[in-house]
Amino acid sequence: MTPSADTRRLLSRRAFLSALGAAGAMAAGAGALAGCSSGSVPSGPPGAGGTSGLGPTGSGDPVGRVVPGAVGGRVLVIVDLQGGNDGLSTLVPYTSGRYRDLRPNLAVPGEDVLAGDGEVGFHPSLQRLSRRGLVTVEGVGPVAGDLSHFDMSARWQRGDVDGTGTRLRTGFLGRLTDALDDGSPLVGVALGGPSPHLVNDRASTMSLDSLDALWFLQPADWSEATTYQQGLAALGGDEQLPAVAAGSYRQLLDLAARLAAAGDEDDDGHEVDWEHPMVAEGGELGWQLYLAADLIGAGLGTRVVYTGVGGYDTHTDHGYAAEANLAQLDVAVDGFLTRADELGFADRVLVATISEFGRRVPENGSGLDHGNASTMLVAGPVDDRRAGDRPPIDDLDENDNLRTTIGFDRYLATLAEEWLGVEAASVLPGGPEPLGLL
Repeated sequence: MTPSADTRRLLSRRAFLSALGAAGAMAAGAGALAGCSSGSVPSGPPGAGGTSGLGPTGSGDPVGRVVPGAVGGRVLVIVDLQGGNDGLSTLVPYTSGRYRDLRPNLAVPGEDVLAGDGEVGFHPSLQRLSRRGLVTVEGVGPVAGDLSHFDMSARWQRGDVDGTGTRLRTGFLGRLTDALDDGSPLVGVALGGPSPHLVNDRASTMSLDSLDALWFLQPADWSEATTYQQGLAALGGDEQLPAVAAGSYRQLLDLAARLAAAGDEDDDGHEVDWEHPMVAEGGELGWQLYLAADLIGAGLGTRVVYTGVGGYDTHTDHGYAAEANLAQLDVAVDGFLTRADELGFADRVLVATISEFGRRVPENGSGLDHGNASTMLVAGPVDDRRAGDRPPIDDLDENDNLRTTIGFDRYLATLAEEWLGVEAASVLPGGPEPLGLL
């Protein structure tokens, strides 16, 4: 739990110095906290990219380029449904006899689905999102592979649809932040813990679990805090340090100061509405998205947000787990979009789900094993529509899985180019073509 203002004032000198030591470790690891950087500064203006196809450190990673006429200030929020979300439970083919035959115990009853169109409908747990404008993208998945969590998660992190990009050093979301970097103190953020998705070269990115996490670096009247912050500021101006490391210290202090300025007037920090449905009912994902709304609303220049929640590896008790998981997703994303509207940025934020793979079509009794293609959800200022290329349920692969009809790199390309205005071929290997959704 984040310490209150009174608690902070009562901290012993020993506890405070321990906190400072931890902060020093974070600041010293500038590559892990503020920029995930390799210690090399790219040439050219932010977002300019390059023409060689090599990253700024010569790693071979793509170099992001912003397309002419891109809409500025847009934000992408990724919701990672970790474990493998079942697309057929998310968007249910309730009129298919084949679906009911293969899932005699787990098929969602047709009378329970929401917003059915005579072919598919939403899971009954998605009550709020089914009333919003949603783009559903069917048939999204990897190309080939063994469907292991480790391998498929790593591929999504790298933007590597077929497993040939194992030498990629940065994450797809990290490359987006580098392309969008304008010197803001928090271009990208991972909530709920560090993420390989955001490993990057130069933009200021970090993992954060509370808006008060950097309170000991915020302007204060404690002599220890002032001395420590002055020391960090001096390091930020040290010409003997690598430029990226020095810049990271400056950005870290800037971020802490701007978070303090965005706090409440009573100096109790950022109050949380514990009665808000997305916090009370949305579990860990609801909390992450609540924090995401505060960060975006604080005006820190944040453009990419990664959130993630587990529980989608439903080998057993799939019916119960899907009901609970999708209900949590429903209230968390709907609550986030409601807060985005209240805070004035609803027209420039897009929420998109990802998941390493889907689930096998035939049930194993009470659950579903690892599958292939799945359905992704895109929410925000979008038109309600079905998209992608729905895999036929009567033409499964040799493992009884839905066939991938849309490589997930094309889905990521759509989010990059059509929403953020970052040329897909400049941040994804193979130059995948966007889907024309947004």
